[in-house]
Amino acid sequence: MENKWADLGVFNFTGTPTVSLDTDTQDGTGDEDIAWDSVAFQPLGAKPKNFVVAMGDSYSSGEGATAPGGKDYYAESDYYDKTQPKTKNTCHRSKLAWSRQATLPGYSKSIGAMADGQDANMDYHFVACSGARIYNVVSFGQNSELPQLKQGYLDQNTTLVTLSVGGNDARFTDIITECFLPNLVNCQASSLDNVNPDNGDSVDGETGRLDEWAPKWLHDQIRPRITAMLKMIHDKAPNAKIVLMGYPKLRSSNGSCLPAIEESEGKWVNTVADTLATEMKGAVDDANSKYGAKSVFSDPRAAFAGKGICGDPESVHGIVISGQSQADNELPAPSMQSFHPKPAGARLYADSLESTLKG
Repeated sequence: MENKWADLGVFNFTGTPTVSLDTDTQDGTGDEDIAWDSVAFQPLGAKPKNFVVAMGDSYSSGEGATAPGGKDYYAESDYYDKTQPKTKNTCHRSKLAWSRQATLPGYSKSIGAMADGQDANMDYHFVACSGARIYNVVSFGQNSELPQLKQGYLDQNTTLVTLSVGGNDARFTDIITECFLPNLVNCQASSLDNVNPDNGDSVDGETGRLDEWAPKWLHDQIRPRITAMLKMIHDKAPNAKIVLMGYPKLRSSNGSCLPAIEESEGKWVNTVADTLATEMKGAVDDANSKYGAKSVFSDPRAAFAGKGICGDPESVHGIVISGQSQADNELPAPSMQSFHPKPAGARLYADSLESTLKG
């Protein structure tokens, strides 16, 4: 459970504030207590100029953008108590996430620095969660948190929404498992079990050849769902610019640092990233033309060129088998940080966001 007010010591208001506090939470599990101590109010001459909400999946939360051990994750988003397994939280929101590293046009401090310094011009909320799929943004929460759209941060005041989502819906982790780990040769000819794109449940049958299935899945299933999600965000935050962030090509230098990776497999995995980028950009265009969604696509692929896994410098983790965070996969499984941007990769993402906002 994440309580949206629990970690705030100061509230910034204009006018006369009215506050009511209780210990009820909308997730309704009753697993944790909220202890209220005191509330302080800081009157402002005007409301903040920037209301920023950072949503999305692990690439937005900052999975991997941390020192070993998850030291840069917010503690409540990297929590595991074996005696209370229902309270486990693997959202892995990092202080080094790209939405925090980026600087808005016209400002000298990053979004994160402004938020941490309680700058009167910044109202920032960070709800991205590792593993999120489109349905976790709009319908079903994770880790006892509400769906990201329903956490109460999007409204008519919101000026900017940042998010990356679609990679998990594209089943990119399943594809990487097939291709990057030593399971089989010519993974693009293999098949996966089918899933329901609206809830992740298993359904009968298999995908058939991945190289034939993936383009159809991305165009017919993922693109329209991203479009619908962008409309929902726009409906809740009609004045906000929505920046949908893409994904980099994971593999550089022929993947030479990875075990058991075939040249043809590595090239095909990168083509999946290209196809996903095309469909994400198409979803933005669809949302704008159909619903006036005020969305833009930010493409980080050029920024990551030569800097993916095995690149120089390598800005994306390969297979991580040490330095697990508190709430992580258990050995011998690789860390959740595997195949995610390092802190330097999050900086490249921030560069892409800044360029998009200036454009």
